[in-house]
Amino acid sequence: MVKAAGRLGLDLTTHRARQVTLEMMDWADTIVAMDTHVRDVLIDVCGESNQSKLALYLRDRDVPDPIGQDQEAFNECAVLISAGTALHIG
Repeated sequence: MVKAAGRLGLDLTTHRARQVTLEMMDWADTIVAMDTHVRDVLIDVCGESNQSKLALYLRDRDVPDPIGQDQEAFNECAVLISAGTALHIG
């Protein structure tokens, strides 16, 4: 994904994935999941007070997971993620 993001002018070299905690969810105003499976897992662990904060990143569809696929799949995923940013940042 670092290479695919770089093609779009984005630098993800310092990004590190982290396990989501209940404390993170309590702190957040909005929580976006890349796909319905992750959203459903988050619903199970987030507590009722946080469920209204959860949304799908692309709202009406999943962002496909490119892991295990070729570079083109990563490139396509990066384009989807980049395009979806406008849904969350005015």
